[in-house]
Amino acid sequence: MNTTNRQNRDYRKRKAAKLPYYHVQQTLPLGETPAVRASLRTEGLWELVTADLREVYYYKVDQNKKRKEFCAIGWANENGGWEIRHPNFIGCLGPKGMTFIPGEPGHLIIFEDFTAYLYWRYFHKQYYPNILILNYPEFLSAAKMRALKFNSVTVCFDQEQITLIKSSGDGFDPFNAAA
Repeated sequence: MNTTNRQNRDYRKRKAAKLPYYHVQQTLPLGETPAVRASLRTEGLWELVTADLREVYYYKVDQNKKRKEFCAIGWANENGGWEIRHPNFIGCLGPKGMTFIPGEPGHLIIFEDFTAYLYWRYFHKQYYPNILILNYPEFLSAAKMRALKFNSVTVCFDQEQITLIKSSGDGFDPFNAAA
């Protein structure tokens, strides 16, 4: 190696190593903390609160061993991770996954994200079907496989609602049938 390359490498500013892990410290029912409850009321979101939403308290430790604490609204996914929403951060703590909320047998409603589910739940308070929330578009094929286990599937994407009833024949594909 020539000395010019070695000298350039020595002068190149190095990026700080990022520690990729957030640690969930605790979760509380949403609205348990007065500041969060007041914020939800101010934003007009208090009416949309469901038992599935939680206050997620988490922290990360940076490369300088400095601990930074955060709080966000979140819900658990079925792979053990937490989908969180905060004005400054939207993402997943832990492994990504879909969210399944069990309900009355036979019917499944699939939503793209939790916001769409909350909007739907606000208008359907007395109806409790099985709910599957994708959380990420890459879980669409897994949702197709899960939908095959139900007699009736409603797909709620882009604020449209399509209900499909499974027939006794083979080849039930709720996503292609909806197209």
